Amino acid sequence: MRRARVVSAALGLAVLGATWHASAFCLTHGCNERKQDCGLTSEGCLNNGPLLHWPSSCVSFDVQKDGSPLRELGYDEAHEAVLNGFRQWINADCGDGQHPDVTMSDYGPVECHEAEYNQDAPNANIVMFRDDSWPYQNAIDTLALTTLIFNADTGAIYDADVEVNTFQAPMSLGIVGPGEVDFNSVITHELGHFLGLSHSGVPGSTMNRSYAPGDTAMASIEQDDVNGICAALPPGRAVASTSCEPRHGFSTECALPLTTCGFHPGGAGIRGSLLLAVLGLSAARRRKKPRP
Repeated sequence: MRRARVVSAALGLAVLGATWHASAFCLTHGCNERKQDCGLTSEGCLNNGPLLHWPSSCVSFDVQKDGSPLRELGYDEAHEAVLNGFRQWINADCGDGQHPDVTMSDYGPVECHEAEYNQDAPNANIVMFRDDSWPYQNAIDTLALTTLIFNADTGAIYDADVEVNTFQAPMSLGIVGPGEVDFNSVITHELGHFLGLSHSGVPGSTMNRSYAPGDTAMASIEQDDVNGICAALPPGRAVASTSCEPRHGFSTECALPLTTCGFHPGGAGIRGSLLLAVLGLSAARRRKKPRP
């Protein structure tokens, strides 16, 4: 059993060519800065590299079975929040009664809480919680990270994992205090990355890169987010399959670390076919103005 262990020395809000000045929604492109010019469109979105997308019309997901004991966020509560987050995206109104062309399959609680992709072993797309440490340097303001493994030639997403920074961020559900972080808002943002969206520069959008403590508005997607998800997963899109199964099958446990290989932002993976994208949400240093 061979494991492709994801590592990076340069994690931030976005890698593989970060979009810093977006004025509207951006789709996620897998641009390799070492091999090509990662130009920007007039809207501030990456212009080169394959468009990242789920090749099947059905995608599975899982939630870490322990939840976050540190934040008293149990599996049932976390699971329901993840379900609600996905509902926001897949029920978006794309016009004429149509919705984004994807269905989500809940594979239940999992033991594994590592962001990994296995080339020759079963996989799982996991929402996990970092209670004991936040292992990424220079990312103290990062509330969560979504890691996508994708085909460098086609942009087909093979695996997605969401890590929530419960170690540093006081995540809360229900009534959210002024200094607390709304888990519903954070997870809805990260699931947008999970489904293929990058950051947006539109104030008040769920896919905006910054979050103000105490805010709960990002848990509900706005029109810019709707436009983005309908562009990422358009109704009637061409798909390669209808299978919900992760690549190489499904497992609730992490792979055995028999062989460790590294992925780096913008670099080729095993066999030169895979790349890594890491996108996240940061806490704003200044409180955002409330939505009108």
